[in-house]
Parts: sequence; structure tokens; C-alpha cells
Amino acid sequence: MADRDLPKLIADLRDEIDQLSDDDVRAKQRLTQLVQSLEQRLADPSSAEHDKLVDNVQETIRQFEVEHPRTTGVLNHIMMTLSNMGI
Repeated sequence: MADRDLPKLIADLRDEIDQLSDDDVRAKQRLTQLVQSLEQRLADPSSAEHDKLVDNVQETIRQFEVEHPRTTGVLNHIMMTLSNMGI
């Protein structure tokens, strides 16, 4: 079930990226890289990069929680989904 939730959460994260200010280039880049990592995980569930992916999501949450609370909410849902997937 969690595998089915992740594509929707990725789409939600893309929506959040689109709503960020064009001046917030670093945030957009960071989130876009994270989306690419998540999509890679979907394409290759056997990838051994699970720890790195979880670390990246956690670090991004720490960086965004003050300035981008809605984005942080989506990222927290992604963390829960990854956890439910056993990652």
C-alpha cells in the first residue's frame, strides 16, 4: 500500500516546488534532487541506497521546517511512507 502512496506524495512535492518563489533557487534544486531520488527508488525498489534516501529526506525536513512548513508536511508524509515500506 505504501508503494502506491509514494507517487502521489511525489506529485504533492512537485506541486510544492512549483509554488516556491523563483528566487528560492537552492530550495527548488534541493527538492528537485530529492524528487529524482524518490522516483529512482520507485523505478528500482531493490536499490541499496535506502539509507541515503532516508537521510536526504530527514536533512531536507530540517532545512525546510521553518521557512516552508507545507513542504515539510509533505516531506514528513514521505518519511512515514518510506518507513511503512521498510526503508
